[in-house]
Amino acid sequence: MTRKSTKAATIKDIAQIAGVTNITVSRVFTAPDKVKPETRERILAAARTLNYVPNAFARNIKASQSPIIGVVTDDTFNIVYSHIIKEVCRLSDAKGYSVMFFTTNGNRQIEARALQTLVSYKAAGIILSVVEDSDRYDKSHIDVVRHSSSQLIQLDRQFDTLLPAVYINNSRAGELVAEAIMKKAFRNVLVIGGSEHSHITRQRIDGIRSGIDERVTLHTLYTDYRYEHAKAMIQSWFSTTHERYDAIVGLNGMITLAAINLANKWGMHDTGFISVDEVPCAEDFNQVIPYVAHDTGQWARVVSENIISAIEGRPYETRVMLNGFLKNL
Repeated sequence: MTRKSTKAATIKDIAQIAGVTNITVSRVFTAPDKVKPETRERILAAARTLNYVPNAFARNIKASQSPIIGVVTDDTFNIVYSHIIKEVCRLSDAKGYSVMFFTTNGNRQIEARALQTLVSYKAAGIILSVVEDSDRYDKSHIDVVRHSSSQLIQLDRQFDTLLPAVYINNSRAGELVAEAIMKKAFRNVLVIGGSEHSHITRQRIDGIRSGIDERVTLHTLYTDYRYEHAKAMIQSWFSTTHERYDAIVGLNGMITLAAINLANKWGMHDTGFISVDEVPCAEDFNQVIPYVAHDTGQWARVVSENIISAIEGRPYETRVMLNGFLKNL
């Protein structure tokens, strides 16, 4: 029995079968319009026979950019990001781009490696939601993108308010939360946000404060926008305070979900909840929670269309701010 060779086919192998030069084979995979249709089909048939897979990395070394769009985000458990990423993949594929996805789990070093990888592959575009949107964040690793040919769009969290971005109106989101607090007549309210240094957290809290009156006592707890981290920090808070709240506001859906979980365990059954962004699966458990919604479909379309426009050199609105609206109030 003859043992099947595991050696990968090469351009040279295809050239021998098709009776053409190595250069002509290479051109079929890099500039197919420059090869006669009948020759191109003969080469492709030979490639299929040999199960040839083009070496994208080697090809991209010679090209100015590759048909890759990179998406680098903090946490895919965030239901908003999940919706956006799914739509970005769908729209990018329709335009002939492949999506490379990286999740950083809040780690700057992972973020740096992801960006370095995308730049090394000469990704045509990068959609980035940074680990931390604060003035203290060390952004030096992002210079690798600035100095490359890759186009960049910031998603939600920003490290530079002058660069292209698609983000939400966080002050307005806070104002809408305040509207819900006042309409529900909540008087003792705990607001749980992300990092104290986060611009998003501060803008949302400032928006809430601007919309409530002196009848409302507002407490603030700074945690993390990721579910498990927020849950641990809220647990610690509940274990050290005897305060009971009319309502708890989570400044994203993951924080609100963690707060609901822990409030139930601590017997806070009369506590109301308000959220920025939808709470995953809340209605499946008969939880009808007022929340500030944002059109994730619109968000995804704008991000996708903008990154592709940037790649193709077409004009686009570089900074897009999306406004939310109240649901379930």
